[in-house]
Amino acid sequence: MFIHAEGTQLKDNDVNAFIRLGVDYTDNYYEYEIPMKLTNPGTNDPNAIWPTENELDVELALLTNAKLARNNAKLNGQPWPLTVPFTLSDGKNKITIKGQPDLSRVATVMVGVRNPLKTSASTVVDDGLDKSGIIWFDELRMTDFDNKGGWAATGRFDAKLADFASLTVTGS
Repeated sequence: MFIHAEGTQLKDNDVNAFIRLGVDYTDNYYEYEIPMKLTNPGTNDPNAIWPTENELDVELALLTNAKLARNNAKLNGQPWPLTVPFTLSDGKNKITIKGQPDLSRVATVMVGVRNPLKTSASTVVDDGLDKSGIIWFDELRMTDFDNKGGWAATGRFDAKLADFASLTVTGS
């Protein structure tokens, strides 16, 4: 998905865009978040209006690998609770998992913008103030499917054993 960000009071990385995929919006989801690069006012260059840094390009294997990492993580010596969001970094981007999301059961897709929270432990360089800007999301699509061939079979075997029994075996 292509994303455009502009605002006279904003700087690069002041706001983040995210996509949330899940069974629901609040309890079972994957979320992928990227920092926004701003477009300078008055520019006509399409590459500056839709910079490659703002392309939200998620490899689905990253989400499942993050879920495996969460399932092996500990919080206070205990397995990570499913009710607590688990976040890890993919370079400058963040992946967050909560609950038991399942890509085969995705029922909701949410896109949004977030003003990252500045905390004493975070590496976010932010002034902590409210932000105002314009964000455009364009062309949510799935590409580069992994079309590996597979196989399937169904079998059935019926046998009659004289007059006293019949045997049926079915498999798939």
